[in-house]
Amino acid sequence: MKKNKNARGEALPARRLLGINLVRTFNQVYEQSQVFFAAYGLTSQQYNVLKILLDADMPMSTSGILEKMIEKNAGVSRLVDRLVLKHLVKKKDSAADKRLIDVMLTTEGKTLVRTVTAHLEDVDDVYAALNDKEVATLNRLLEKLRNDP
Repeated sequence: MKKNKNARGEALPARRLLGINLVRTFNQVYEQSQVFFAAYGLTSQQYNVLKILLDADMPMSTSGILEKMIEKNAGVSRLVDRLVLKHLVKKKDSAADKRLIDVMLTTEGKTLVRTVTAHLEDVDDVYAALNDKEVATLNRLLEKLRNDP
């Protein structure tokens, strides 16, 4: 089957093709970004949690972390538990609310997130086929699709 045709060889409607292209592109970009983060022993979601904690510069609850995540992941507690096993974060009971657990970066976690952040431009290589004007146009169009101001 050709990319722009259905199983019967008929041309796909442009908007359906757009949806297919968005999914295919997301999958390709996501896989390449996971390779980048794997070089540091992380997933993109784990990096996201570490970066949120670094930017907050204070302990946060898992629900607070979830609110700030780019990729909304109901399994944030599992993400945090994996980061605890890697000695990148630690957990303690919240002093403000005993029902909550505070999560904070360890020294090792701070060092790693700063190292990864310093090399994030390497993950942007996935967009190298586009020039700066095309990148700006694509960003504007994607924001328009999401109805972002």
